[in-house]
Amino acid sequence: ATTEIYTLSYTTLFRSTWDSCYFGAHGGSAHVDNHFVATFFAEEPLNKDIGSVDDSGGIYGLQAGCRMQLDSDWVLGFKLSGSEGDTKAKHLYIEGTSENNYVSYKSENLATVSAQFGFLLSDASLIYMNLGYGQVQMLIQDTDPSYYRGPIFFQNKRTVEDILLGVGYEHRLSNHWSVFAEYIRIDFGTDRDVPLHDLSNFWDINDYTADISHEMDFVQLGVNFSF
Repeated sequence: ATTEIYTLSYTTLFRSTWDSCYFGAHGGSAHVDNHFVATFFAEEPLNKDIGSVDDSGGIYGLQAGCRMQLDSDWVLGFKLSGSEGDTKAKHLYIEGTSENNYVSYKSENLATVSAQFGFLLSDASLIYMNLGYGQVQMLIQDTDPSYYRGPIFFQNKRTVEDILLGVGYEHRLSNHWSVFAEYIRIDFGTDRDVPLHDLSNFWDINDYTADISHEMDFVQLGVNFSF
């Protein structure tokens, strides 16, 4: 009798399928990798490797999506996600104007949309793959406030976007609540001849361009409420 009562209480704890929509919150860490090659400056063509850097920062955000269980093993879904956080990195400008000449990178306002294809380990446990699209706002600056000939402050702000790949695991705690962990990678590639604009209003230079590469890996933990 005890065994029968336990079996009944466990099987009624979860829905019979993963068919549902959900919303929730997440937090985690993003790792970025940046590379800068100057291609043109002051009427002079260049192919100068200025440097590279990688760094990490915290992120947090919200997500929502829907899922459909295809059979006893497979689940198909989609998810929208938005994340905030300051992911900053900088490196010394190689052979720059002074020891205070840095190139800095800032990533913010990460947004993703992805399809999810999952396999059920049990009624309560799902592993899945993410395939989709991600974009982030990038701020790149070349600065040297102490240069003896005048302040240097070149900048470009733009949105970069590319395909995302990832894997995840989600575990149901009850009929409505679940927790998950994800790893996602987005290689934004290299943007060619990105213009950097003089914001110091000191230099008469309007042709500063660079090839800029940006990659992002992030790990996040979160909670979902299904309905």
